Amino acid sequence: MRKNIKIAILTTARSDFGLLKRVIRHAAERFNVDLLVAGSHFLRSRGETIHEIEFEFAACPNIKIVPFDAMDGAATPSAQVSTLAHTQLLVSSWLERNRYDLLLFLGDRWELWGVTLAAFMHGVPLAHISGGEITEGVIDDSVRHAHTKIAGLHFAATTDYARNLSLMGEEDWRISVVGECGLDQIHDSEIASPEEVREKFGIDFSRDIILVTFHPSTLDCQTSVSEQIGAVLKSLSAFPRYQIIFTAPGVEQGAETVLEAIRHYVAEHANATLVDHFGNRNYLAVMQRAKVVVGNSSSGLVEASSFGVPAVNIGQRQKNRLAADSVQHVSYSAIEIRTAVERALTADFQQHARTCLNPYDPYRDGKNSLRIVDALEYALTALPRERLRIKKFDTRVMPEQWNYLLKERA
Repeated sequence: MRKNIKIAILTTARSDFGLLKRVIRHAAERFNVDLLVAGSHFLRSRGETIHEIEFEFAACPNIKIVPFDAMDGAATPSAQVSTLAHTQLLVSSWLERNRYDLLLFLGDRWELWGVTLAAFMHGVPLAHISGGEITEGVIDDSVRHAHTKIAGLHFAATTDYARNLSLMGEEDWRISVVGECGLDQIHDSEIASPEEVREKFGIDFSRDIILVTFHPSTLDCQTSVSEQIGAVLKSLSAFPRYQIIFTAPGVEQGAETVLEAIRHYVAEHANATLVDHFGNRNYLAVMQRAKVVVGNSSSGLVEASSFGVPAVNIGQRQKNRLAADSVQHVSYSAIEIRTAVERALTADFQQHARTCLNPYDPYRDGKNSLRIVDALEYALTALPRERLRIKKFDTRVMPEQWNYLLKERA
């Protein structure tokens, strides 16, 4: 381990933590790691996942958990701004006393700004996972692209997304094509057993499952959030013999509207269940055994296809994001949604889904997280710190320069 190198890895929500677990563990074998925990991890309504993080890494001597508990649980613009402001002040104070060689983070959640902007202003080099992706129906798209411009290293899932980064003016040597790191868990079967899930959540795996993960899509200006979730719930009423399992949305505008509608539906339908927080291992266990994933979560596009499970993607939230052929895209029409689910449940489509390749897993070797850490190690040991921070705007697309940080290690 390189004791002279200290990095920070950021998690702000249950969604990114599950994807980052392998990256965190691999990084702790090479560097001293501070795990910066912010955002919704402290909210009781979202499972207080800070405790899951503490349990996960309690026995890891090279990982120090640093909490920034500043989340306002209300999903309003004022509450979100308040969360960011308070988090930035806490992080800025911390960075005045603690030096990092780099901050690594994943994705596109608005909560990231509480830490990343403070780190940027303190001169900490930033490395971004999952840049270049497209989700035009939600503000996450803008958050993701904005982080591309302040990050000095990029870990893209696919060559399509690497090209997007290059077209945004990012120098190609900074871009590594690594696959989605969260898929490593699926390769290594780091998933809860049916017995564990049944004991914790009362889910009956002897019954066919429809897994529903739906978030408000606030940039779908033609369709209100209540109409969005209303269409989903109306369509699901056509499947009374299936066990319908809902998960809760993240903390974002419109989330309470979605939650209220789901709770009302569950109260009136004996075959429906709402689980506020599964935890990553349990969620993947349910997905693996589901007949179809319904909603607009990235997990329906990214993880479901690795299990060979069909997905029905609803609305514009994931618009123009890559997807396997096992994913059907529909509008906010109850009839369209129901028809797509019916098709997904047919024996032919179930078989088809098992043959579809996942575009987010180009190497299919379970080493996506390791590639990220390999590239980080080379960048932090062979390149001057200034080279990570001082960027040129270069719109030439030179794929031969992608994976420079990985080729140098080969």
